[in-house]
Amino acid sequence: MVLRVYNTLTRRREIFRPLKGKEVKMFVCGQTVYDDSHMGHAKTYVQFDIMVRWLKHMGYNVFYVQNITDVEDKIINRARERSIEPLSLAEFYTKRFLEDIKALEVKKNIDMLPKTTDYIPQMIEQIKTLIEKGYAYVVDGDVYYDVTKFRDYTKLSRIPMEELKRHRIEPDPRKRNPFDFSLWKSQKPGELAWDSPWGKGRPGWHIEDTAMTATILGPQYDLHGGGSELIFPHHTNEIAQAEAATGKKPFVKYWLHTGLYEIKGTKMSKSLKNFVPIREALSKYESEVLRLYYASTHYRKPLGYDERELEQAKNRLETLYNTLRNLKHATTGEKTNGFKATLKEARRRFTQAMNNDFNTPQALTQLFILAKKANKLISKERISEKLANDITQTFRELGGILGILEKEVEEEKPPERIQNLIKEREEARKRKDWKRADEIREEIRKLGYLLEDTAEGVRWRKIKG
Repeated sequence: MVLRVYNTLTRRREIFRPLKGKEVKMFVCGQTVYDDSHMGHAKTYVQFDIMVRWLKHMGYNVFYVQNITDVEDKIINRARERSIEPLSLAEFYTKRFLEDIKALEVKKNIDMLPKTTDYIPQMIEQIKTLIEKGYAYVVDGDVYYDVTKFRDYTKLSRIPMEELKRHRIEPDPRKRNPFDFSLWKSQKPGELAWDSPWGKGRPGWHIEDTAMTATILGPQYDLHGGGSELIFPHHTNEIAQAEAATGKKPFVKYWLHTGLYEIKGTKMSKSLKNFVPIREALSKYESEVLRLYYASTHYRKPLGYDERELEQAKNRLETLYNTLRNLKHATTGEKTNGFKATLKEARRRFTQAMNNDFNTPQALTQLFILAKKANKLISKERISEKLANDITQTFRELGGILGILEKEVEEEKPPERIQNLIKEREEARKRKDWKRADEIREEIRKLGYLLEDTAEGVRWRKIKG
């Protein structure tokens, strides 16, 4: 089975073939650090992290870069509101952002987290190249990209040029065309700035990604990701910059975009102040709950914030962990009931789902089907320790690709009511009151627990939820 991905650039699913063998160079747009990262950001970061895990599982050597924008209008404006230095504000929120993605088990799979401020010289050089090639022009210390000079400008967004005025456009009467965009912004009073051939100033938002990736990944690489709201203008402008500067096409072979994250029907956004911070969600739910929650929706589809769905994700995760506990307590025997074929089929269907444009909802479904079959098996038969370990290992391996089932299974005691019934049943057995012992056993079963009498004593197993 081969991996197929939906490429925004071509608007179709394509077989994933990296530019160089099994090496995958990958870049995902990261955080603009002027406030805490929110649940919408987490959706994108977790879903791309799952992609990275799957690519590695498939034997690819992945080099994953995610940038941090620490110089941008929003940072400057927020710092001015709070009467602090912009770089101090950015440093504060960078630290919190890194804590958030570490808690989500995302940070460990990112190879580089470059900051804008570390690549200013490279941005200046790329802007100089664009000016020399006739794609950019200088106006009073500002530098703009002339969109009319790049023929393929709309190939990613598919937005006709005449409609561009309806979208996010930087107003400036000095521009040659309304949709030309900033490469370099001249310093305004009180703003931080760097020296450049055009005077003191700072880079535009779009130039940082192409300057960074050209330096780190080269002029062409395999996969670029981000939220669907970045298709235009950000990713559109990246292509225009990179392909004009290097002359190499395509700048990126595969463009993948996650669906929007909404709250009450509106895109969750820091600028709209309608967001739920990642750390607030993590104060209520474990990271694996959030990961299962995001994996339950295909990455390209939108998702709306709903506490009920988060609670459902919590319960579904507990169902899988209960299966691992049941396997841990399974009675040792010799029967396998052909279950190895069931494990093989579960792996095949999981692989089929993930290779179908990272279809995590279908992959997750296979884990729950396997859980149902495993619980049914161990409720009826004494299975071998090796088979119990094989089933557990399958859950661990496949769950780990989604970033779940990675914790150790803790010893769990049944509820006090069940413990009391077990004691009462043992007393009935000592009195040889077999009828009462069987009645209690059936009562315990109706409460969701199965008892097994073994040479080592009574064992229990949860059979519900």
